[in-house]
Amino acid sequence: MPRARKRASSVEAVEEVAAPEIQEEEEEGGQRLEFDQPLTWRPGKQIPVTELLSRLRTLAEELESIEQEDAHRATLVPKAQELASEQLIGHKDKGVRAYAMLCIVEMFRLLAPDAPYKKSQLREIFTLFTSTIVPALADPSDSFNQQHNAILTSLTTVKSIILLTDITGSDKLMLDLFTNCFDVLSGVARGGTAEKLPKNLEYSMTSMLCTLVDESTALPSGVVDIILAQFLRADPNSMSATTKKGESKAAQAPLELPPAYNMALSVCNTCADKMNRYVGQYFGSVLIDASETVATTKVGKSRGKKRTHDESDDESIDGMLTPPAENDLLEVEKAHRLLRELWRSSPDVIQNVVPQIEAEIEAESPQLRMMAVQTVGDMIAGIGAAGPPSPAVLDPAAYPPQRLEDYASRSQPQNPLLQPRAPHAFSSVYSTTYQRFVERHKDKSALVRSAWVSAAGRILATSGGGKGLDDDQEKALLDCIARLHMDNDERVRLAAVQSVELFDFHAIIQKIGKSGGVKTSGSILCNLADRMKDTKQQVHTTAMVLLARIWGVAAGAIAEGDPSVHELLGGIPSKIFEAMYVNKKEINATVLQVLFDCLLPVSYPPIKAKQEDPQRSSASQREAADTPNPDALRAERILVFIRDLEDRAKVVFFRLQQRRPAMAKYVESYLKACEAVNSGEKDGEGKSAKKDLDKMIAVLVDSYPDAALATEHLKKFAKHHDRRSYQLIRFCLDPASDYRKVVRSMKELTNRFNEAPSAMSGVRDTILPLVRSAAILVYNRSHVPAIAEISRTDERGLGAAAHDVLKEISTHAPQVFRVHVHELCESLKKQTPRAGSDDSAAEDTLKACAGFARRFPEGLPKDREFYKAMVAFAAHGQSPKAAKHAVTVITSSADKKEMYIKEIQTACIDNFTYGDDGFLARLASIAQLKLLANKEYADLDDSIMDIAIHQVLLHDRTIATDEDLAWSNDLDEDISAKLWALKILVNGLRGMDVANESTEAQEATKEAADKVYKLLNTLIRDGGELSKSATTPTHHKAQLRLAAAIQLLKLSCNHKLDHFLTPADFNRLSSLAQDSTSEIRAGFVRALKRYLGTGVLPNRFYALAFLYAFEPTKETMQSTVTWLKSRAALSAKLNDGVIEGVFVRLLSLLAHHPDFSRKPEELEDFLEYIMFYLKNVATQAMLPTLYGIAQRLKQVQDGIDPEKSENLYVISDLAEAIIRHFAELKGWSLQVTSGRIMLPSGLFRRLAGHTVAQDIASTRYLPDELAENLEDLVKNSLRPKKRKSDATSARPAKKPKTASANGERKKAGVRKVSKASQAVKKIENEGERRKSNRASSAKNYAEDEDSEGDDEEVQEEASSPPQRETSAAAPADDDAVSAASPAPQPAAKKGKAKGPTKSVPLRSLKQTPTKNGRATRAREKDIMDVPSDSE
Repeated sequence: MPRARKRASSVEAVEEVAAPEIQEEEEEGGQRLEFDQPLTWRPGKQIPVTELLSRLRTLAEELESIEQEDAHRATLVPKAQELASEQLIGHKDKGVRAYAMLCIVEMFRLLAPDAPYKKSQLREIFTLFTSTIVPALADPSDSFNQQHNAILTSLTTVKSIILLTDITGSDKLMLDLFTNCFDVLSGVARGGTAEKLPKNLEYSMTSMLCTLVDESTALPSGVVDIILAQFLRADPNSMSATTKKGESKAAQAPLELPPAYNMALSVCNTCADKMNRYVGQYFGSVLIDASETVATTKVGKSRGKKRTHDESDDESIDGMLTPPAENDLLEVEKAHRLLRELWRSSPDVIQNVVPQIEAEIEAESPQLRMMAVQTVGDMIAGIGAAGPPSPAVLDPAAYPPQRLEDYASRSQPQNPLLQPRAPHAFSSVYSTTYQRFVERHKDKSALVRSAWVSAAGRILATSGGGKGLDDDQEKALLDCIARLHMDNDERVRLAAVQSVELFDFHAIIQKIGKSGGVKTSGSILCNLADRMKDTKQQVHTTAMVLLARIWGVAAGAIAEGDPSVHELLGGIPSKIFEAMYVNKKEINATVLQVLFDCLLPVSYPPIKAKQEDPQRSSASQREAADTPNPDALRAERILVFIRDLEDRAKVVFFRLQQRRPAMAKYVESYLKACEAVNSGEKDGEGKSAKKDLDKMIAVLVDSYPDAALATEHLKKFAKHHDRRSYQLIRFCLDPASDYRKVVRSMKELTNRFNEAPSAMSGVRDTILPLVRSAAILVYNRSHVPAIAEISRTDERGLGAAAHDVLKEISTHAPQVFRVHVHELCESLKKQTPRAGSDDSAAEDTLKACAGFARRFPEGLPKDREFYKAMVAFAAHGQSPKAAKHAVTVITSSADKKEMYIKEIQTACIDNFTYGDDGFLARLASIAQLKLLANKEYADLDDSIMDIAIHQVLLHDRTIATDEDLAWSNDLDEDISAKLWALKILVNGLRGMDVANESTEAQEATKEAADKVYKLLNTLIRDGGELSKSATTPTHHKAQLRLAAAIQLLKLSCNHKLDHFLTPADFNRLSSLAQDSTSEIRAGFVRALKRYLGTGVLPNRFYALAFLYAFEPTKETMQSTVTWLKSRAALSAKLNDGVIEGVFVRLLSLLAHHPDFSRKPEELEDFLEYIMFYLKNVATQAMLPTLYGIAQRLKQVQDGIDPEKSENLYVISDLAEAIIRHFAELKGWSLQVTSGRIMLPSGLFRRLAGHTVAQDIASTRYLPDELAENLEDLVKNSLRPKKRKSDATSARPAKKPKTASANGERKKAGVRKVSKASQAVKKIENEGERRKSNRASSAKNYAEDEDSEGDDEEVQEEASSPPQRETSAAAPADDDAVSAASPAPQPAAKKGKAKGPTKSVPLRSLKQTPTKNGRATRAREKDIMDVPSDSE
């Protein structure tokens, strides 16, 4: 090994070498230099280059052969001086310079540690080395590359390079040396090539530079900058300037550590102590200068400028009169990126920098705080200058789907620069800085909070750079991120949502899931779900798309039954569809987008269907046989999706599918209009076609967020007139198209848009969502066989969802169902019940067939075997539901139904015995036959009555005990038989020919109705008790009174029977809305909403829904409020006055309320009823009418009980005063209405005379004490109140305390015990009305068998629509009460009168469908209840 050069000698000592010393060395001996040829020349006698090269080569070879210990100094020094001649060092030939330099470095080696050169000579030597030799190393193909490498190796090995530091003013040489070395390794040196440099070159340069740094007393500032700049080579953005033109950005990102980066890294790590000082000085100068620049800027207050974000205390440079220079901020940003990389690569050199960043976290400037937070966050996460790795792609259409156990085998990122990697756990090394970072989540600046939540997401996603986080740290970060999802600034909320995008599927389950699932209040996923209802479009769109993609990826694990995944993510689809209750067009459009992009991707599964090909080999055929059936996979995905939908979300999803046929008709009409417009006709028909097109466009764009843009796009599409596109769209709408055909059509349509002229580029984004909403994507014929199979096998627990889908398809997509109905019928024949067999598995299939049979009786098979199976279900089966639907199939579609009915009659009536095997199914068969085949049973009424009343209803086979529950969904045979017996009696009346106007028929109807109504009213009056001995169990009575109420609603759906329910009975029926059992209240309002929503129940029943003002169960209350708002919106759109007309009914109900009292504290409860009405449905336009109704009540007397007329007048004064205060607080003008207010004659009567009318009008019935506090009470009622969930208890909530006149406070909102229900109390453990200490989470009876098929029955049996009540604005009926001297009526405010609702005129109902798919009527069925739900 050659002896390394020591720093003991200096250049001065070399200059003073004396001849005696040389002589002494000669005497000492050594290997003399044999080369004695001259290397320099006199002027004019230059040595030829070839000869000179030969001499230098010879000298170099001889020098290399001499060992350092054998060097003969006396013969070497003269030649060394000759080599330093300007003639050689400055020679124009690069070969001469290379060999001369090689010989010089060999002299350095042999004469070490004392170099025989003056300072000026050393400067020239190292100038040659730095400016010529080092750059030449960039070209490995150079003819003298070997010599160049030898020079570098010698300088490095012997450490002769340290002579450079002895030169006076060597800073520039050192700077040039570092610059050229890094340029060579980075490939940007002058003369460099794309050829890869040898590894030993990197090693030699690194050793050389490390030696210089270690031996230098002080490095020039530029050298430190150059070293640190190499770390930014990890950032692909910083490399963009150095890449060659034409290279893509992807090619710029380094896939491995660059050599220049490695060299800088080695320098820092090898000389960590010195570099720590230099790096600290560098960052100090950059950060302090920038901080001072930002701190000295003047901040001015923006005047008159509105905030653009949600109540943010944000600071930004926009408010600065002299903002910091852009270059200053860029330098700071560059320094922060550098610090990230240094922490990853060389953490020891930044020990002096971290305290500066910690101070910067608390700087005054929000920009500096933001950058500091971002930097510290990335350091904790182990993210360097290259940034984080790309987020894992959540592909909801991928197959096979992702599973948690697959994560271990997932490939890690190959690029080391993108792999998050922290050298240490940051919190353990810099605990104070970590704590300051965590505290920034409460920063007053939204910019900083946004940066913090993004950084926190990266920390969690990378597990603190791979070093892990302890439980407390992880929980703290999760809690902070969850809270920032609810921040008041939209930028913070958006950043919080985007932070979850950093996690892959496994991390979402294992990390995000630690705070809880979407149903866990306060968790990240729950708050993320709440963001789907955000007021800002970007926030709710990002949140919804992210959650939908998460569920789409998790769908496979959910289908496989993974409990953790299901618990955390199973509720996402419900949350998405519940967002539609906000009723914002932007949200609705996003829901439809994610439905077919993420939840049920159109492209899922991405595998082709199996096709038979005889040319393929047997092996390939076996492989194809093993390929999953894509139709079955998609059907399973649909069922998994539907199975986990909650009730409200399921309603929305099914309503969307129910709208599809109507939407398909609109799109078809639009296409026809496009064809008509482009037909070339210029006469009147052409103008008419243009008008039709405009009308249809107006209808179609109604659901688009930007209707104007959608209108423009639809017109462009019509003008484009691509007939192939028309046909492709029709393929998508055709029920006969299988799924592959629909998908191929959509793909081709998309390609045609992409290939169309640029003017059509935006049209695609309007047409494709329209086609999706009308295409057969969910109820497709390709999926029906797989769904039917799952309904039979209940594979993976999807049987119930499969039955729901089959029912929906049979009801709302019969054209799709028709193709496969014969297959279902064949399966029913195979399930024919036998003695002792359980036929409950066929219930839903029978229900689907029954629904199809009612609408398309000709579509079912006519073979005898099928109907014999139906008879077996009805007469010998075990399931009441199966028997009921079997009877429906027979009566709807059988050609010889009388024969089958006779067979059922023999088995069910003639041979009936209570308690026999299958007797409940026979009761259900009788009930359905009484409804659908009443004439055939006219001669058996006595036998049927004997069965229903004497054998069933009047027998209590289950005796009441003290341990009875208030409610139970587990129905025993006793209560089940009574419920079916009750339906037998009611269906007997519903099945009569009530439309027959003959006297005999009317008398028969009245006789039957009197008996049925008496029974039902008795059940409601006595709380469900039929036995004189009062031995009926409490939960049986609850079931019976709810069933009686629902049966009364069904009877009133027929307007020929509605009048049998007298006003007094109607008031008694209202007690169900305030029953002590929460399940009864929920079931009753559910039935009300169902029948009123379908338009078959008279409008007077709306009044009952407003009695839920004090409903304590949150779910029932919210759903009722939402439904009332939607009905009010529909009524306002139709301008039918229904909601205004209900107000007088509500006031009458309040006047007859069992808890009515004239005490001021009692009347405060009744104020809440009226406020409940006003808050949810009142508008400024209807307020004058409501005020007139309130005044009008003091001009009549009570028609139900004249003794309670004063109650009516108290309510009148109370309502009148409330409406005044309500209008004032709302800022609405209360104008006097014009027109005569007419009242229902059954509720009110004319007054006895004029004198009585004057006395009533001049009397104030409202207590003075209440009148004084009324404005405050109304104001308090208008304030939003937080309601506590009552999902587990039926105990009613208390109203807030309100101030009375004497200063005392009372508890309001406690529903008092109805005086009319005292008899009920004795039986029900004397519990308060609407109170129950028993919790129940069971499903309500209203969702059981009788409710499942009633929608179709009610629609079918209501042959004529029920008579609509007289609205306040409508002309009076003949039986309406007219006042002898009406009170002054408010005049309509000019310009405020409510006119007819504007609608899109259609040329012909036959040619163009109306919006609900049928002719518009005064009372139209609500097709899609997606109301506003601002709560």
